Amino acid sequence: MATTLKTPPTDLTTLAKKNGGKFPYEYVAGVVRFGKPISAHGSSDMPVWGPIFSMVDYNEIAIRQRIRNLCEYLASLQEK
Repeated sequence: MATTLKTPPTDLTTLAKKNGGKFPYEYVAGVVRFGKPISAHGSSDMPVWGPIFSMVDYNEIAIRQRIRNLCEYLASLQEK
């Protein structure tokens, strides 16, 4: 889907570098959970994946664990 975006997606391997060498766990978790309005990409409701995500049962504990797992994975990809 990256090729269809008006603005190229952020390089997620540089998040720590851009934040003084510390991976911004809370910021990333917030963006994953609630989105971030980016006018170049339209609305923040993830229109391509939204219908798929809405089919998953709502389970707050599972959602938090998935977000935590994703943040840990992204933290592991950071440039040294």
